Amino acid sequence: MKVRTLSYAALFVALYTLSYYVYHGLTHPVPLPGDSWDYHIPIAHTILSGVFLHPSGFRLPQWYYPGSSEAINALFILLRVPLTLSNVFAAVVFFFCLFKLGLVFRLRFFYSLLFALTGSTFNVIVRWLNAVSIDIWVGVFFILALILLENPRKSSRYFLALGFVLGMLIGSKYTGLLFIVSLFLFYGRSVWKVVSTKRFSLFMIPFSVFGLFWYLRNYLSTGNPVFPTPVLGLPSKDVFGGMNVFNVMWTHPSAMLDSAFAEYHMWVLAFVVGCAWLFYRFIIKQQREMDALIRLFLLGLLNLIFYLAFPTSEQSWIMVSSFRYSLPAFIPLVLGVFLLGQRYKKEEWIGYVTLGNMLITLTLAYHPKLVFFYVPLGPSIIYWLEKHQGEEMPARISSSTHKTAKSNS
Repeated sequence: MKVRTLSYAALFVALYTLSYYVYHGLTHPVPLPGDSWDYHIPIAHTILSGVFLHPSGFRLPQWYYPGSSEAINALFILLRVPLTLSNVFAAVVFFFCLFKLGLVFRLRFFYSLLFALTGSTFNVIVRWLNAVSIDIWVGVFFILALILLENPRKSSRYFLALGFVLGMLIGSKYTGLLFIVSLFLFYGRSVWKVVSTKRFSLFMIPFSVFGLFWYLRNYLSTGNPVFPTPVLGLPSKDVFGGMNVFNVMWTHPSAMLDSAFAEYHMWVLAFVVGCAWLFYRFIIKQQREMDALIRLFLLGLLNLIFYLAFPTSEQSWIMVSSFRYSLPAFIPLVLGVFLLGQRYKKEEWIGYVTLGNMLITLTLAYHPKLVFFYVPLGPSIIYWLEKHQGEEMPARISSSTHKTAKSNS
């Protein structure tokens, strides 16, 4: 009962946040300066004009980035829908994908709803709702890939869907290449068992159209399939001055930790929980079998290691901004914490943390450390709701009994 109450309270917070950003997007239809105008919107325009097919005249090196998810932004431009709503739409899709992911991993209905509301209100999601970017879509396609890979099937439709999802994953951002590696490290064997020549061919059609196309285009245009990223001495243009998450974290550990807390609040501890559980299973219990929980924690930690190689800078706002690349790491880590909570019947406590983390979004301002106030506030609200419900119930029963007695007489 309390998990249901917690999920309803969390749903209220999420709908309040969504309505605010829908209203703000409609009343402020022009995105703010930054990456939106530097390359996301220009890439969308190159898709509409057809220039993306011959990119030799691109003004900025970032315009060579893959554009499969930018095509969604291009559709918004074509339909004259404010671009400040494109990420709002992405976040709604992200929510439903998370909900389905929770059900696939056998979370109970309201607990899966709580998980989906948790993920879709991460600060790393909410801060970009009125911007134009594609990182939420990277999260969407990573989740869809995880859903498909968890239950491989011997069907043509399955391999077409898998080819499309993985094609969109690498066709949205270069980081998708590493995330595909991590997915196939844990799911490749099970998929290989159902592969045939025909199914592989069907997989390659959408995978090539939506994914490999961008790498072939860049190779033919610049000699580097991942231009402008420096790799193997191929032609490149270093946009970030050689800085990545690892070396910035090494030189500014407290600033990076503060940035992580700003984006994920208490869910940063999902990393600690994952490491502790793996240590307990592998070192203390000496158990080596791979169950769903172990697989999720390992997948999240591996993606977090990959994230260390992604670009960032020493400016504090870019440190915070770069955490949007870490969504495919924290999605399985947080799901693992939810699974652990269900296994040990601690769903209610997970819900308190969830609601406390979400309440901070009601301020609609950037004060992440307020979470230390809101996390204790979550249980207080639920206690009040439960008490109020408990006081109403006897009154309803008494009223019902009185009406029954009156009708009998």
